[in-house]
Amino acid sequence: MERNLDSELSKEDLREICFGLLREWWLAATQALVDEAGTEAALKHLKPYFINTGVAGAHNLQSLLGVSAEELLRLEIIHHLWHMMTGGRQPIYRADDGSIIYQTVDCATGGICREGCMSFCDFMANAYYGELSPELELISHRSLAWGDPMCQGLLSRHGQEAKVAATDEFLVPEDKLPEPPEEEFREYMALSVLGEMWSNATRALVDFAGPERAYDRLRFHMRHSGLSFGIRMSDRFGARERGLDSILEMIELVQILHHRKATCVRGEGGAEGKVNECPFSSSSPEICAQYEAFCNGICEAIAPDYEFAYHRMMTKGEGTCSWAVKRRVQEGARATKQSTSDQLDASKILRRRLAAGEISKEEYRELRDLLLEK
Repeated sequence: MERNLDSELSKEDLREICFGLLREWWLAATQALVDEAGTEAALKHLKPYFINTGVAGAHNLQSLLGVSAEELLRLEIIHHLWHMMTGGRQPIYRADDGSIIYQTVDCATGGICREGCMSFCDFMANAYYGELSPELELISHRSLAWGDPMCQGLLSRHGQEAKVAATDEFLVPEDKLPEPPEEEFREYMALSVLGEMWSNATRALVDFAGPERAYDRLRFHMRHSGLSFGIRMSDRFGARERGLDSILEMIELVQILHHRKATCVRGEGGAEGKVNECPFSSSSPEICAQYEAFCNGICEAIAPDYEFAYHRMMTKGEGTCSWAVKRRVQEGARATKQSTSDQLDASKILRRRLAAGEISKEEYRELRDLLLEK
């Protein structure tokens, strides 16, 4: 490969691509669980995973930063992580009794999945604060997921009537906030949390529906996500050769963004890759299966005669992951046309992504046409 896409993108662009993909995958896995189980059962299966993430986050941050629980609360690092993860503006209002209002405006999740918001802002956040100080409680008062123009949460002590109100009188100026940790550290932590949320939602779906049904639910969205990503990146970098090199460039970009340490060797008519370190190595095998579907979506968008496949997966207990991109083996009618049920599921997901604002009308039409060609 002659070019690396990450070198052609600004730091802000790289961050948005990186975080945007994980946000999309987390919300898609959560919505798949809700579609399969309903709200009540979905929240029941999501809750223990997100509580565990919140508790672990409180301990890990104290250890990594070398601070006490009280010092960590004063740092307001969760405010900075929330900002990176959601992409929204987050003013803070604080009263002298210790109560705080956090607001989020222009959140990138946009209230797309109510159960996702509850898992993130209620289960995980309360587990985090409760582990740092058992007296603290975060209560959501407004939410984009409820149709409000913003999200708003009140942090106060159990049973305490808080003084704070979201007015300029209580607004904490940005220059009065404690100095946050280095940006690189914050990015790493925010990326870790988003990845864990995607993994949590996937595990919860597997718990409820079983591995096969879970993957059947998830693979369509991930394939469409890869299709959309491939089209956007191709359009962004102009008229590029739609072949193996472009596929490998995009796979490499995602691996770099998500901190997968990998190598790739170009061979005759294809390429083979190995992943030696991956932040998802302890997740369920369905994480790798989703990534495989995503990469096949890239192949379909760039050069449909190629396909991506894993041969080894760390999520299955193996020491490394290995994969290959090679020319697709034709298998009669199945290689040229999807089943009717596949087409219906694909169209449903595309319409949902269009309605949620994840893709434009132009992207919708281009993705739809690509799918109908299969």
